[in-house]
Amino acid sequence: MLFRALEPVSGIERMAEARGMEVAREFDLRKISSLKKLSSGPGRMTEAMEITRERDNGKSLVSLRSDLRLADDGYRVGRVTITPRIGIVKSAERPLRYFIAGNPFVSGRLAH
Repeated sequence: MLFRALEPVSGIERMAEARGMEVAREFDLRKISSLKKLSSGPGRMTEAMEITRERDNGKSLVSLRSDLRLADDGYRVGRVTITPRIGIVKSAERPLRYFIAGNPFVSGRLAH
């Protein structure tokens, strides 16, 4: 599984701090364009979440013993869009890109 971005819904100030950004000066928390600066793309996302290769590479995202894991928060997605991968050559035609339909935090071209 490859995660390339996320939509920040909580802990926004901490994410900004982890990225070395000053909330009041550098972006407006009410605007999507500003929030994208926090976590759009794999580099920004991992920096905002304080995930490092040194410490976190190889961790299980589903083990209850892991300090880095995915958890069900009860949110139910209305519709998922599946598209071919973008920005690659190998297996580019395969439908391996999944995202919440219409989510503005998804990079690249969107298929609806």
